[in-house]
This record gives sequence, C-alpha cells and structure tokens, in this order.
Amino acid sequence: MTRRLFVNDVHLRVRDAGDGTPPLLLLHGLGGSLEIWDSLIPHLEKSQRVIAGDHRGHGGSDKPSGPYSVGLFARDWIAAMDALGIDRADLLGLSLGGAVAMRIAADHPSRVRALVLVDTWALPHPDFTAMLRERLAHLSRGDMRAYAEAAIPQVYSESFRRGHPDAIDAYRARVAEADPASLRAAVQAALDHDMRGDLRRIGAPTLVVVGADDRLTPPFHAEYLGRSVPGAQLVVVPGSGHFPFLEAPREFLDAVLPFLRGR
Repeated sequence: MTRRLFVNDVHLRVRDAGDGTPPLLLLHGLGGSLEIWDSLIPHLEKSQRVIAGDHRGHGGSDKPSGPYSVGLFARDWIAAMDALGIDRADLLGLSLGGAVAMRIAADHPSRVRALVLVDTWALPHPDFTAMLRERLAHLSRGDMRAYAEAAIPQVYSESFRRGHPDAIDAYRARVAEADPASLRAAVQAALDHDMRGDLRRIGAPTLVVVGADDRLTPPFHAEYLGRSVPGAQLVVVPGSGHFPFLEAPREFLDAVLPFLRGR
C-alpha cells in the first residue's frame, strides 16, 4: 500500500508492505525514490514489515524550498515512524539514505534495532565533494541531461552500463523528471554531511555494504565506517558499483538477510 503521510510540515510518500516484525525502513539515495527498492522488497517482506519512503524533495513527496540537511531528513523519518506507530525499526539506507540512517542511529539510538549502511559516506572527501560540485554546476544551469551524464559513471559500474542500457536510459528519464531546486538542496545537504565524532554513539548492530567498483563512495568510505562504528561488520561486493542490490542482488541478499534475521 502506498500513501502520503503529513509529518514535520511535509507530505512524505511511503509504501508499506508485509507484516512481520521488526519493521524495516528503506531510505533511498540522492535524487532517487522508493521505486529503487522494487526488486528488493519482495525478498524482504517475507519476514518483515517493509516501509519504503521518498525523502522530502524527492519522488512523490512534497518538494518545499530548501535548505535541506541530513538532520532534517532524519527528523522527517522519526516523525514518520511515530505516525506509523513504529517505536523501533531496522534501517537500511543507500548513499544519502545511509547518511540519514546513521544520523538517526546516532541521535535516536532507542529507535534503531539494526542498521545497514549501503554505499554511503561519513565525512567530506575531496573526490566526493568534487563530483557533487560538478553536479551542482549542471543543476545551476538547469541542465538535467548533463547532470545525469555526470552521475551515471559515478554510480553504475562499466560492466553494468554495457550490459543494461535500458536501466541506464531509465535512470536518465528519472533525472529528467526531478525538480532541479529540490535536487540542488539535497546535493548541498549531502555536501554538508559530517559524522566525525558522532559515529561512536551508534549502538545498533551495524552492517556496512559497498560495491567494489563504486566511484562515488569507493570502499575506503565503507572501511572508515567499519572502523568507526562500534562492532560494525563490513562486506565488499565484487564487481558492483553504487547499487549492489541491482548489480549483484544475490551477493547483496546473502549478506543482508542473515544479518537482519540473526538479530
């Protein structure tokens, strides 16, 4: 079931599937939407209630003017959990969604049972900020096509791009439909994200997953998270870019399902 919740002065679109416990909240990445999880939800809803949502400024959620911040996204989802009657959940966050998930886990530890951080980052790095600033430059000119062409090699591996041209075309189409002002605000929120000093406050069992061929957030970002979050486990998925659940779904599920079900 898909619906819109009014929380924290914004309507958020959410999809609610399955009825198992504990609930699992899926948080997508920069410029994405809950549809990114379409191939994953059928596997997850067999054992858990799965809630996938669109961040403010994304997908079917409201797109208020900025500024946005990772902390603001986190407060949105805490309010959404309250509205859905969820006291405590597992969080699985991709990229920007991972940044939001780690902020929730640090600031609201009682609300998080387990944490899965997928191809995400904890602090600014010159290569990362340069790639996002290139995207901002395209957005400032309203050139969504150039934005997409800059982002595609950052997030999809070369082998996936060659073998799945339809998926790449679909990505271009999604970017073309995005709201440039909201996307600019979200990119700036990503540039401002910095968890140094806060990662040690994460008490939930944590799994960090990264595609070996991710260019946007290469494995050294995941390795830093693995060292900095107490007790975190690290899994590197060979041959995958920024979306291992799309490029290597079996390997991704083999890592994530036992972790979530073994808590």
